[in-house]
Order: sequence, then structure tokens, then C-alpha cells
Amino acid sequence: MTLKFATLGLSLGIAAFASATSAQAAPAISTRWKDLTMSQEDCLQRAESALSTSSFGRLERTPQSRYGTRGDYTAAIRCVAENKIVFFIVGGPSRETAPRYMNEVFDNF
Repeated sequence: MTLKFATLGLSLGIAAFASATSAQAAPAISTRWKDLTMSQEDCLQRAESALSTSSFGRLERTPQSRYGTRGDYTAAIRCVAENKIVFFIVGGPSRETAPRYMNEVFDNF
């Protein structure tokens, strides 16, 4: 059941980025995840810090996610403490830049 919810969450996140960047012909989307060993609140605070440190601004907040933008790129970190998982998603126009930004966000988390 947990894997089902994790897969659903990742699918929804990818769909959100695909629609957010639909003005471009083929958006590049990079994703990663890791096991979560902290509380929901700690994860969200760490997500904000990781986004800021990675030069993503205009932070937006939801109960499970933090989003930021960097030029034409959007990054999201989704914390799901009850399932002990955190998702990282970066979307934008370049297939070379999106994974690089993803690694920055992931490493800064």
C-alpha cells in the first residue's frame, strides 16, 4: 500500500511539472527520492533550506511540499513522513541542466 501511494505521489508530481512547463515542446524532468528519517516539519524546513541554498527563489508552500523557481526551472521537494519518503523533482527546458539542478537540490537537502 505504501509503494502504491509513493508511486501515485511521484506520478502526480511529474504530471504537475509537465503541465507547468507545457509551453515548451519537451520539458526535461529529473526526479529522485530517498528514505525519510525525520519528522514532516523537519523535512519541510530542510526542503526550504535546500531550495534556497540551490538558488531557487519564490518559494511556495503546501502542507507536504516546497517549490521554488530558478529561471525557467521549477523544483519541488515533497515530504511524506507517514510513508518515510521524500521526493525531489526538477523540471525545465534543458535535459542537461535539469539533472544538474536536481543534484544540487538533492545534495543540499
